[in-house]
Amino acid sequence: MIDFSIRNPLLVNLMLIIIVLAGVISWYAMPQEMFPVVEQDKVRITTIFEGASPEEMERQVTLPIEQELDGLADIDVVSSTSSEGSSSILIELKSGSDVDNFMRKVRTALDQVDDLPEEAEEPELVRLETRFPVISVSLFGSISRGELYAIAETIKDELIQLPGVASVGTAGDREWEVWVVVDPQVMAALGVSLNQVAHALRNNLRDLPGGTLKSTAGDIRLRGMGVPPDPDRMAAIVLRRDERGGQLRLGDLAQVQLRLEEAQTLGRFNGKPSVNLTINKTGQASTIQVAQLVSEFVEEQSRSLPAGVSLGLFNDLSVYVKTRLETVKSSGIVGLALVLLSLYLMLNFRVAFITALGIPVSFLVAVIALYMLDYSINMVSLFAFLIALGLIVDDAIIVNENIYRHLEMGQTPAKAAALGTKEVYWPVVASTTTTIAAFMPMFAIGGTMGAFIAVIPVVVSASLAGSLFEAFGVLPSHAKEILRMAKKRKRGRIDWSVLNRRYTRLLRKCLDYRYPVAMFSIGVLAITIAFAQTRIPFFLFHHVDVGQFFVNVEAPSTYSIEDASRLADKLEQTMMQTLGEDELETLLSNVGVMFIDFHRVKIGSRYIQLIVDLKQQKPSGFIERWISPIVSFKFSWEGSRERSSKEVIEEVREALQQIPGIQRMSILRTQGGPAGADVEIGVVGESVDRISKTAETIRGYLSRLPGVSDARQDMDPGKLEYRYRLNERGRRLGLTQTELSNAVRTGFLGLKLAHVSWRDKRIPVRLIYNDELRHDAGALERLPITLDDGRTLYLGDVAEIVEARGYNSINRRNLHRLATITAEVDPKLTTPNQVLDQVTGEFSQLPKGQHLIFLGEKKKAEESIIGMKRAGVIALAIIFFILAALFRSLLDPLVVMFAIPFGAIGVIVGHVIFDFHLQFLSLIGFLALTGIVVNDSLILIDFAKRLRRKGWERKDALVEAGRVRIRPILLTSATTFLGISPLIFFATGQTAFLSPMAVSLGFGLLFATLLILLALPCFYLIADDMRLRVTSRFGAGEDSAVIAMDS
Repeated sequence: MIDFSIRNPLLVNLMLIIIVLAGVISWYAMPQEMFPVVEQDKVRITTIFEGASPEEMERQVTLPIEQELDGLADIDVVSSTSSEGSSSILIELKSGSDVDNFMRKVRTALDQVDDLPEEAEEPELVRLETRFPVISVSLFGSISRGELYAIAETIKDELIQLPGVASVGTAGDREWEVWVVVDPQVMAALGVSLNQVAHALRNNLRDLPGGTLKSTAGDIRLRGMGVPPDPDRMAAIVLRRDERGGQLRLGDLAQVQLRLEEAQTLGRFNGKPSVNLTINKTGQASTIQVAQLVSEFVEEQSRSLPAGVSLGLFNDLSVYVKTRLETVKSSGIVGLALVLLSLYLMLNFRVAFITALGIPVSFLVAVIALYMLDYSINMVSLFAFLIALGLIVDDAIIVNENIYRHLEMGQTPAKAAALGTKEVYWPVVASTTTTIAAFMPMFAIGGTMGAFIAVIPVVVSASLAGSLFEAFGVLPSHAKEILRMAKKRKRGRIDWSVLNRRYTRLLRKCLDYRYPVAMFSIGVLAITIAFAQTRIPFFLFHHVDVGQFFVNVEAPSTYSIEDASRLADKLEQTMMQTLGEDELETLLSNVGVMFIDFHRVKIGSRYIQLIVDLKQQKPSGFIERWISPIVSFKFSWEGSRERSSKEVIEEVREALQQIPGIQRMSILRTQGGPAGADVEIGVVGESVDRISKTAETIRGYLSRLPGVSDARQDMDPGKLEYRYRLNERGRRLGLTQTELSNAVRTGFLGLKLAHVSWRDKRIPVRLIYNDELRHDAGALERLPITLDDGRTLYLGDVAEIVEARGYNSINRRNLHRLATITAEVDPKLTTPNQVLDQVTGEFSQLPKGQHLIFLGEKKKAEESIIGMKRAGVIALAIIFFILAALFRSLLDPLVVMFAIPFGAIGVIVGHVIFDFHLQFLSLIGFLALTGIVVNDSLILIDFAKRLRRKGWERKDALVEAGRVRIRPILLTSATTFLGISPLIFFATGQTAFLSPMAVSLGFGLLFATLLILLALPCFYLIADDMRLRVTSRFGAGEDSAVIAMDS
């Protein structure tokens, strides 16, 4: 390949053009989105049973389904939530399960459940998908809800026609219904039962085809037309006739109304009623393009809306994608400029230019690989490109520097290109493969998190493969054509001869005192690790200051949706008074629903969620004010907000806590990793009352711990209940509990009798009592119930009515009841792991039949990282195998790999300087650092071994290897550090969550470089001392030759 590249520069350049074209085309062909789309190994079964209490849902719906599912293969965890009117069962499958086959088994199992209530809807089975919305549109204004919903329906129909839009979800809207409102007192006076009214409506509303009439004129279709859904026409339906021809019509005892269904959720935007539309894109559409089309659509539609109605945008996720793209662009260009500058200063412009050509080639090879493997451009893949930025120039620098060294020795460009490249061929191949092996453990991370970050090793590996191809397939040709020795070195360049003399003197002294140097290095490493374990806590993911936070409020369980709406109004007013115009961008309120993440939601009239988007913060400090605009190529200051998000949140928390009616409140900030609470603990048991008491005790304990806030548990008492049971008198009169329950359920909840066509929509017809009766708490006891035979009984006479209180929801996990306690932690004071350890110690002895479990996505992520650590052992074994194959020795690879843990010194020092916790991204940076440390160590040791094979004395060989290899080692370290320096020093806002990775890689490399240049030769010489002692004691026989081999 090397000789072919040198002899055929035209073909090489043509091949380079093909790669550039294919890469650019692949980039624009890939969809751009927020996160990767991950098919999860989870399925959900949802069953609706209107009006049922959580206890009834558990007993009549959840338990029968769970028992039918028990025993199915491939199930890992079954968790369920029984809430008012709804049962949700989430099934998590074992890794590698055939989800489609499992869903077929579940459908078969559901068909065998034959004891669900008749009033319950059919269970709905779906597979969960991680699909993220692109942008949300809010239609808001001071007009009637009906008019608002009508406009929203039109806008939704037009939005779904936009290119790239897959679906439009609607929240805060209500469907139209036909209500037949009856007064039980009037029905009792006329002797008409609810069954008779329902029977008459069913028999008159239904359209029924009559077949075809075969006539001489041809076939004629026959259609039986029911009464149309017009209030006047329906009011004329005859319920009863007497002997004299008199008719009792529906309108005589009922009002027929076209009205909106009763509100379950309400939406508000900037303090006004709203309907919120969430736009989801197709799989191949670009997030940025779809968001742009929606923004243009909103701007155009805003001109034609009625007075007092407006359209607003929020949750525009394309902003995050664009910011990531700008981060890659600006960091890449600035890093490239710094790389070129360092190469220019250390070598010359031609070397810098040839090296710089390798960066886009390597990236485009990775882009082609992503396109072929059906990945997308998203925040995770862009993050991977940022990691690769500091790695891909290493190969080109080592090859280029060696070619340049041969040029300095007086060889021709062609000969220097051939010899310089071939000389480092195997060391560079080995160093690249060891770096790829360092990232292999990321493939071992299981679950959703593993699927999310699987693209990182793909990008890094493909980029490194591209850099390897460029270094040996393209660079030699360019070096032969472009590289020339400068006749006279310009002033101001680095004088390598002076640096080499000073370095070699220092290195020789270190080798003379190699044992003290080694002990000192090991001691510094031990002290640093001990400091990290005791002073730097591990926090899996930290909060990201993107100017958005969520206020989750729980009102008392007795609150209706109207009560919660009034409380939300107070919260909004307080929020707007607390935040000035220069701080608040948008304020979205959800009443009756609380979104926890993309798959978990709480529904109930007591829940309120405020989503607050803040305006961009003003730049603060010299770096943000002057350097960051230059780095990001914006050349202007942006933002009007003076305070940080944390300061705003603290003031909001203090202001909202003064509002009466708030039973529980928590404020959540956007996180850089899996969503959910920092701490999530489950109490498993059989008795709901007992585990509820235990959960409340743990919640109280958590709330007293320093650094813990917003501690809450989900087993709070629910709504007040009136429970009625047929008494002895009712049984003597021939009544049954079912007749009693049906009468109450039909009147208070409403009975859906049929669906009719209205304005191209199918809407239900509901039979229900009047509002005055349904809103009267004392009406139940004196409720008249008219039987089919005309008799009228009062509920209080035939039933026992008792007051009770249940729970808001009942959770189960693997067929056992579960109470969940959650809390947030302040990372400056404590960590989730420390809190969990304290809880475990305090509650080691629980009541009989109860035990604790630790839940949540963050706990799963930690378990995934444990898997990555296990796989790291395999990665180290692979690296050892590669090095052993290169060195043909078992001891020398250990010396090279011994340098890996010393990179942790710089990682820890960097985190201390920037006041970061060790976190997941720190581990990713350390993985990248491992590859570079091995690379530089390998290049140094390999050159020393070559000199020893030529007969050099071992100390002289190490000193000479250091003298020759110091330049490429310093070049790779400097270019890597400078390439990621924008992320270390200039990252702000949402890009700041990448800084721990950059700090690990950058500062770890600085300290590792010092170790490689001074301490590593000492360790190699110590290992050689040990080898000599072994061979001198046991002889250099055939058996010991394997250990002693140094060829």
